[in-house]
Amino acid sequence: MRRPLPSPRAIVLICATVAAAAASMPCQALAEGRTWTLDDQLAVPELRAIAIAADGDSAAYVTRVAEQAGDKTVARLTLVDLKSGASRELLRANWIDQLRRIPGSEAWSALIDRGEGVQLYRIEADGRVAPIIVHPATVQFGEVDGWLLPGFAHAPLGVGVKAYSWSPDGRWLFYILLDGIRPERGVQYDAQVAELRGMRRPRGQATASLFLRAADGSTQLITKRPRSDLRSIASKGDVNWTATGLEYVLMDAEADGRARKRTLAWSFAEKRSREIDQEAQIASWILPGPRGGNLAAEGLGDRREIIEADGHGKRHSYGHFPFSIGHGAAFGGFRTADGRRAIVNARTLEDARYGIAVVELTGLRTIWGEASLIKCDFTPALDAGACIAEGQMQAPAIVTVDVDAGKVMRVASVSPQHDAIAPLKVTPGTWINRYRHKATGYVVWPRDHDARKRYPAIVVTHGTDADQRFAVQENQWDYPVQMLAERGYVVLLINDPATRQSVEIRDAYEAWALERAALAPEDMRKLLWLSGVASFEAAVEQLAAKGIIDKDRVGIAGYSRGSQMVNVAMTQSKVFRAASSGDGAYLEPVYEPDMPESYRSVFGGSPLDAKFLPNYRALSPSLRAAEACGAILQQVAAPHTGAIDFYKALRKAGVPAQLSLFPGESDSSDETHIFHIPSNRLAAMQENIAWFDYWLKGERDPASPSASRYGEWDRMKEAMSARCPVVADPA
Repeated sequence: MRRPLPSPRAIVLICATVAAAAASMPCQALAEGRTWTLDDQLAVPELRAIAIAADGDSAAYVTRVAEQAGDKTVARLTLVDLKSGASRELLRANWIDQLRRIPGSEAWSALIDRGEGVQLYRIEADGRVAPIIVHPATVQFGEVDGWLLPGFAHAPLGVGVKAYSWSPDGRWLFYILLDGIRPERGVQYDAQVAELRGMRRPRGQATASLFLRAADGSTQLITKRPRSDLRSIASKGDVNWTATGLEYVLMDAEADGRARKRTLAWSFAEKRSREIDQEAQIASWILPGPRGGNLAAEGLGDRREIIEADGHGKRHSYGHFPFSIGHGAAFGGFRTADGRRAIVNARTLEDARYGIAVVELTGLRTIWGEASLIKCDFTPALDAGACIAEGQMQAPAIVTVDVDAGKVMRVASVSPQHDAIAPLKVTPGTWINRYRHKATGYVVWPRDHDARKRYPAIVVTHGTDADQRFAVQENQWDYPVQMLAERGYVVLLINDPATRQSVEIRDAYEAWALERAALAPEDMRKLLWLSGVASFEAAVEQLAAKGIIDKDRVGIAGYSRGSQMVNVAMTQSKVFRAASSGDGAYLEPVYEPDMPESYRSVFGGSPLDAKFLPNYRALSPSLRAAEACGAILQQVAAPHTGAIDFYKALRKAGVPAQLSLFPGESDSSDETHIFHIPSNRLAAMQENIAWFDYWLKGERDPASPSASRYGEWDRMKEAMSARCPVVADPA
């Protein structure tokens, strides 16, 4: 099956507390915990959502956790008393998503898969769960036969109810149902055949039906949409509620293959929709302000201007701050019914920490905790909130927020298992590369670091999400950063150079995202890839100059966008002796027919055009394989053609290379882009440890699952070209 490549658009030492009761213990005593294990790496919870009760006394939250016993990742719904900190698990299910408070009620709602596919349920404070909308789950999401859309981090799901939204008064319920349809059998032509390029299994067909239910239970079909309307198919209930109805956006496929958005308004009174001129700014995407407009952070550099703009060109500035607002990793925006107060998330620009920006007519103020305030929800009056907080050195916890007083208080642990670990030392870093571009990130230090020793080092990169969060899989994937530090590596979590630090970098990313060939290929190459590689080199040079790391024992790892950076780094730089590249192969020529506009923005055109072939030779990793001077491991969730091309080119050039494919749950499915099968995650982490230990430290572990590969690695090392130095085994 052809899987979508990772999207090109598509990045204070704190004492660990063992329990809430230990909060008064001295920091030194709390630091005397145990060390990290691979089981700890596997068990780090993924923080999905939190929803506070209207009275502010309790909150429900969702996490996803790997369970080794059943070899699956499950979703857990937990209720916490915000006064006492007492927590209890309400539900464990295959999938829980879109957790929300039901307006005018003490209950919550969520999309849950309890074995009947994803449906909409009501959750009472006493733990009772009852269905609201149940629809036959005939549509498959995930990497499986008959899939409609891919799943990037969850098992294949049958979906009945795809999305929903409550009106602010709770009287109306908008929801979307999906229905699978069987394609007509027969001869296929042209675009129908081209769409199947590289597929191993069929793509499903479905329709999306948008409904509105009134308080009396009566239901009205708003519209029924074809599979081509990916906006409706992938919706999370993104609508704007108005006094007279709601606004929603549809996507129509044009004859030239492009998509056109249409904004419509549904009238409660007329029970019909009409198209409106401008595109609605959907509530879940915008940050509402107290002046009736929308908030945004503007500008470049180390300070951003926070402004509020309405639809008529009127702007109000709240000032310049060392943070930006509106980030997908955190919560969205809130505004009180009277419009006097708005709350949005804030993210510092360096040592990136998430907090809260409270915006009122009198100005803007911020609330920060000791850790990042990742997922937050607030009472209707926006006077109290509950957040999931975490940091590089602080395991996830539930905290309360007194908005008026600006205070944050820890009330309960999310993962006591990780509270018991003595924190590793993690320090923020900033590096200026040879292009004068700045990149940020973190240095994770070996436990009991000895300043007299030089340590092997590993750069781990993904995009822009190396920030104050706790061992998140979205950032470090199955590179066990904390375990690598426990094993004596200095680990550098490094972001891409910040997009909005300069006009030239911003323009390059916009051209890439919008698939416009606005800059010359050599400029795109430098700004999107080579500058990042230069940042990695600058970080290595800095730590080597300080006597911290051994410059001859440096590796690099990254998945998705990070895999692009790893592959480019290994074929453009001589700094890295070993690499692990995860589930990505963007930049390989073979994919140009699948995404011609994206490749045109980067390379200028097709590799079949002699005019543009030099651009591919200057950047595509498989065409530069002979330049690599280190061993390269690729770990993939499906047999990506580009990854195979790169592997073959490396082997042909005599570069040590291994390609590891991790299986799906059955012959009819693949693993997902962010691995969700615990045994695969564990195997990938063990393989990464063995790979770096072998190539950077010359160490072998007879008990490693990769021990059977040592003979093959030995043969590759012996055959490695003499132009690339090999790290000698320690005497």
